[in-house]
Amino acid sequence: MHVFYQPDITLPFITLSEEESKHCVRVLRLQNGDKIFLADGNGKLATAQITDNHPKKCVLQIVSVEQFLREESSGRQYYLHIMIAPTKNMERVEWFIEKATEVGIDEITFIETENSERNKVNMDRCLKIAISAMKQSKQWYLPKINELKSLKEIIQQPPTGAKYVAWCQADKTQLFSNMLDKQEKYFTVLIGPEGDFTTQEINACLQSGFVPVSFGATILRTETAALYGVMAIKALHS
Repeated sequence: MHVFYQPDITLPFITLSEEESKHCVRVLRLQNGDKIFLADGNGKLATAQITDNHPKKCVLQIVSVEQFLREESSGRQYYLHIMIAPTKNMERVEWFIEKATEVGIDEITFIETENSERNKVNMDRCLKIAISAMKQSKQWYLPKINELKSLKEIIQQPPTGAKYVAWCQADKTQLFSNMLDKQEKYFTVLIGPEGDFTTQEINACLQSGFVPVSFGATILRTETAALYGVMAIKALHS
């Protein structure tokens, strides 16, 4: 069955948003009596039946509701937080959001550094991409996407768990995949801009408990490095 995003699932009837109603009725041409899935992005999955296929306010009757734990939905036993400096071409970061959501990620924070190329992010657009990827990959938890923060703010209140900062000048013996500890349950990875972090920024990260790591012999683009981080941790727990 088709999956639609509905952040507030309440019994017994629900009206889809105008955007989801249009997709349901105009694009998919679903009719009264057809059944669909509703996902709230927080582990709740409902089966619903269309009672009024209005193209702008499609009405549904809830048939059943299931609540999934995060581990059940994703098949992962860890929490992953990627902090990334948005690129000048936002489409590249949007690509990362889509692919990371499909693979499995819990939180994304945009960061501003000395070499940042962008200081504004369209959060609504990012959310739409994450919702689409969540529905496509049949994962019932939407990743949390945070507004832009300065690197200074982050290192003043560093996250708990294992903390890594990808750095082009890191010792190549400190390969990210070799530095990971499978016993850790909370991972945070800092991904810098195209111009990388400055030496001063790296030193500040080290003082806050971040471990500098190499992503290999080649220089990766920001979004590629971020997805590499997601995949490496995924592989560790596979």
